[in-house]
Amino acid sequence: MWSGNLRRAHLKHVYFAGLRLAGVESRLLRRIRQRNLMVVLNCHRVSPHPNPFWSPLHPRLFEELLVFLKRHFQVTSFEQSRHADASKPVAILSFDDGYHDFMEYTMPLLRKHGVAANQNIIPACVESGEAPWTVQVSDFLNSVPRTLINEIRLDGFEQPLRHEDIDSKVRYGLALSRFLKMRSRQERQPLWDALTTVMERANGRVRKTRMMTLADVRAAANDHEIGVHSYSHESMGFESDEFFQADFSRCQAFFRERLRLPLTIYAFPNNSYRASQIAMLEQSGIPHILLVDERFALRGERIIPRVTMHGESSSEVRFRTLGYRARSLQ
Repeated sequence: MWSGNLRRAHLKHVYFAGLRLAGVESRLLRRIRQRNLMVVLNCHRVSPHPNPFWSPLHPRLFEELLVFLKRHFQVTSFEQSRHADASKPVAILSFDDGYHDFMEYTMPLLRKHGVAANQNIIPACVESGEAPWTVQVSDFLNSVPRTLINEIRLDGFEQPLRHEDIDSKVRYGLALSRFLKMRSRQERQPLWDALTTVMERANGRVRKTRMMTLADVRAAANDHEIGVHSYSHESMGFESDEFFQADFSRCQAFFRERLRLPLTIYAFPNNSYRASQIAMLEQSGIPHILLVDERFALRGERIIPRVTMHGESSSEVRFRTLGYRARSLQ
């Protein structure tokens, strides 16, 4: 008897293989060319170590993705995309958060294939060495038993973890993260304080996700475009414009004083934003403002949508690259 995960993986493999046999892959690529669309893939992590809460792209699949992109696209940077010719559609690899495995697994493969990427860092995480709070929660849930997790008591979140299996933990983690994420930092702070009181009882059992250091970011900047993913990784759609401006000013100071790099790329965390905040970035002269929105961009756009990249097989990765569910192709 197959486990639920194996059954799902098998069904997905059959599904995407069927799409390719039916010629869907070729049709999607042809439509991208005809509409002169720019494919910006929103990536997070490349690693051989699976994580049930946010599964990274395996290095083997990432390398296969690079080969596929180089065959069918001009793989370039945001700045160079302005000068790309019309012989092939443009593709850009855009990473968020600044995880250390970008140095370990992603950059060696990018170097091997002669490809540059965009990495959007969180300065607060670079400075502290701590992952974003959402990842800290996932690391905790992934490392401790149900008895400790059920010590969590938050006003408005009464959902206990009823089973020890990983699928139950993932569902619990998604619900907890959503509960905390859909509010401003000020509203979340007392809840976070209560949660960290429980997390501190893990007594060193939590395997923490590593982030890029300042030296790592400076080294990556020699070959790749460095952007910012806000200073503190807050959902800006829940924050005031005053909060956003103060956070953005800290980003500018970090790039100016710590990295000595121009700040040309801003990626909104959690795809959460207000129209007024986009206008503020435009007024500040940021040439590349990144959303997610699960659709393709048009060349020359300043406000750039991206398509989330993940997958468990070569076929799935290719179809996600081609936006088989992207609104741009509906």
